[in-house]
Amino acid sequence: MGPIVDLVKLDVYRSCTRQEKREVLETFWRSGVTPSARIHEAAFQYGPAAVICLFAVALELALVIFVSIQRAVVVGWLAVVFEVIVLVSLWWSLIRWRTIRSEFN
Repeated sequence: MGPIVDLVKLDVYRSCTRQEKREVLETFWRSGVTPSARIHEAAFQYGPAAVICLFAVALELALVIFVSIQRAVVVGWLAVVFEVIVLVSLWWSLIRWRTIRSEFN
């Protein structure tokens, strides 16, 4: 298996019920939550996947901005607004993943 596959190991997360997945998302995205060991491990596994996905969306939006800003100004500015939201989410996901990772070890 490659390093990306090893980084995004989601076996605990995938085995969670729908309710547990909600708890995982709450644990990952909000501070001050005290999860069970299983939910904490699933949130630890979810972190890299969230970061990678947000990074990919940020790159895609950057491309949209680059292409659209000269041709379709409205689309370009909308992409800029969404890019800011995605970058803030990426920043927060990195902070939360580091926090969860430090608690997990």
